[in-house]
Amino acid sequence: MVVAKKGSPIFQSKEDANFREALKLYDSKQYKKALKLVDANLKKNSNHAESLALKGCCNHFVGNKSEAEPYILKAIQKSPENYLVDHLAGIYYRTVENYEEAAKWLKAANDNGSPNKPILRDLSFMQTQIRDYKNLKDSRQQYLENQPGYRANWTAVAVAHHLNKEYSNAVSTLTKIEGIIREHLTEADRYEQSECALYKNSIIAESGDPAKALQTLEDDKDEIRDGLSYLEYKAKYLLMLNGYEEASVEYRKLLQRNSDNAGYYHLLELSLGSISKPLETRIKLYEKLSKFYPKSDPPKFLPLTFIPASNKAFETKAREYILPQLQRGVPATFVNVKPLYKNHQKLKVIEKIVTEFFENEVGKIANPTVHVWTLYFLAQHYLYLNDLEKASKFIDDALTHSPTLVELYILKAKVLKHQKEYVAASDIMNEGRELDLQDRFINTKATKYYFRANRVDEAINTISLFTKVEDGNVNGCKDLHLMQANWVLIESAEAYSRLYHEYQVKLEELKNSEDENEELEKDVVENIEIYRGLALKRFNAIIKIFKLYYNDQYDFHSYCMRRGTPRDYIDTLKWEDKIHSTPMYTRVLKGLSSIYFELYDEQIKKKEDDLEDNIKIKKANKKQKKVKAQANKKKSELIAKVESEKDDADPLGNKLLTDLAESDIIEDLYLLFKPLIEEGKDLRLTWEVLYKIYLIQGKYVLALQAIKSLNKILTAADDFKFKAVGAKVVELSETLSKDPKVNAAIAKVVEKSLVSTFPQFGELSKEAFLEIYSK
Repeated sequence: MVVAKKGSPIFQSKEDANFREALKLYDSKQYKKALKLVDANLKKNSNHAESLALKGCCNHFVGNKSEAEPYILKAIQKSPENYLVDHLAGIYYRTVENYEEAAKWLKAANDNGSPNKPILRDLSFMQTQIRDYKNLKDSRQQYLENQPGYRANWTAVAVAHHLNKEYSNAVSTLTKIEGIIREHLTEADRYEQSECALYKNSIIAESGDPAKALQTLEDDKDEIRDGLSYLEYKAKYLLMLNGYEEASVEYRKLLQRNSDNAGYYHLLELSLGSISKPLETRIKLYEKLSKFYPKSDPPKFLPLTFIPASNKAFETKAREYILPQLQRGVPATFVNVKPLYKNHQKLKVIEKIVTEFFENEVGKIANPTVHVWTLYFLAQHYLYLNDLEKASKFIDDALTHSPTLVELYILKAKVLKHQKEYVAASDIMNEGRELDLQDRFINTKATKYYFRANRVDEAINTISLFTKVEDGNVNGCKDLHLMQANWVLIESAEAYSRLYHEYQVKLEELKNSEDENEELEKDVVENIEIYRGLALKRFNAIIKIFKLYYNDQYDFHSYCMRRGTPRDYIDTLKWEDKIHSTPMYTRVLKGLSSIYFELYDEQIKKKEDDLEDNIKIKKANKKQKKVKAQANKKKSELIAKVESEKDDADPLGNKLLTDLAESDIIEDLYLLFKPLIEEGKDLRLTWEVLYKIYLIQGKYVLALQAIKSLNKILTAADDFKFKAVGAKVVELSETLSKDPKVNAAIAKVVEKSLVSTFPQFGELSKEAFLEIYSK
């Protein structure tokens, strides 16, 4: 007699037969037909767990998404040890991108005796997605044992060991499969073999054994098709093993391949030991390299980085580097020397060289482009020094000389931007754009400057010239969202944010004015609501895009193994692990935190209003409703311009704003910043916002930790004491003393920690302490 496995479904009844047929239909994506069979089953037996689970999955795909999960949960409740129910639950949660639950139920399906071994592969994808590396190696190993004939499965096991820092196991797995398939490789397999050999080598090096890594690299030399990686790895290992002479040979080979890579020159110097040698020796080295690579920029520029400004050789080399570029009319001359400007003495030498060249030699040169590009350089130079008067003079002279040169308009606009003349800057940038309507770069610059001037409609119309505008759409706003043009979305979000703040200032002015203008006040209130909603809408659009980025990595858990690109896969995982600390995302969080805190303050103010104020607010709300009814036509025109997707249910972000205002705003903001506790622990924004959140929530110990983290970041480079830290120390202490609900023991611990961390806080008065923290 065959004993059924734990939770094993036995197809005996008609319901089971119907379910089996429905499952086939589901697999072939005939969801409506599958749903009919499942419904027939449930009419006869409402407790048929497999049918309940399948109905949940089918409901999701036919569009009844709100009805899907209840059926899944009911099925799990009825038969949690049924592997078919567990598997369907895993499939459902994977579809809705709830990877933790998906991993839980796929594991349960396997543990409950499912004969469907590909579950292990799907489970491994979920575990990687949620970074459950400990359990990943077990599921990968089990799947390999079931499917040992595919190299991808061996590579996947090695990756799992690597992610767990079990380097020897990862290397032995890769070595074992290499030994098995070496005699059976075709020419088409050579790329994958090369990549896996380099991946194995990188693991050995990461384990801290460069000698073994070098030996393995030489042993696998014939297998490696990526010659560049081979040379870079070899040179690096030789350098780590103090094989300086051999390393220098390899770096010379790398320079022959790419003489414009500045990093190779630094590493060559390191291998030659020239960094510690006399200055003249280093200069001679680069003079030789300049002869070898006369068309390359680094051997000419790099000496300027280490020769002191006081040394005569610096001025000589700087002349040799800068003047030929100005004579040839190189627009990027200033950009090339800008890194040297961190040293003020070098900046002064460069200023002297270019100024003398402009005053004494430019007039004698027949080529008119030399004159204009020297003016262009000087305008950039004085803009860097924030001498806007001189910068403006030089760029105006350049424009008078060559009024059709697009680069000059870009710089003129930049000067005006620094003078805070944003509208004039956007007009000048657009004037430059009109000189070359096919240039995408100047088009994007004009768009950005329109946004900075809060001219959102002109900005969208300008960028729409290079987007797909479908019939019925007035601009390319929908296409910009579809194409994930984050820079446009963030600029528009910030522009809308500035606009609603401007209208808030106007509203305060109107309220304080003696002349009442009810119609104008209504219009201002409406604009505040519209622009704040749109700012929130655009910020949230980028949050959604970053969620897509994170979810998109799911496809690579399988793809990179099949394509044999484990090195790139590891790099992808590392990048995804830091995705929330990228500059674009943190810029969004900064903008959102400002709106969230404002809404929270309004919530508090609303609660504190007395009865009389509430009556006024109700009257104002009634008036606003009347205004909204009158302004429907105006809004419909605006919606056509700002709609981000087809049939957008909330084009102006009104619902988004209302839902947020009625929620726990601070907790919502905390959830947005939570990933930064790990991913952005070195960012000032992280701890400034988290400190404020913890203070509002009354989590004083965490607020103290946030202050400590902020202090550590700010004082990492110097010993200055920052206002941001001092003010928070005082604020935390005062908030503690005024909070009647705070636990006395916690208050005591926090106060003691404040004094031990900031000794002067306990020794000085509040004013004296804040005076020390003055930067």
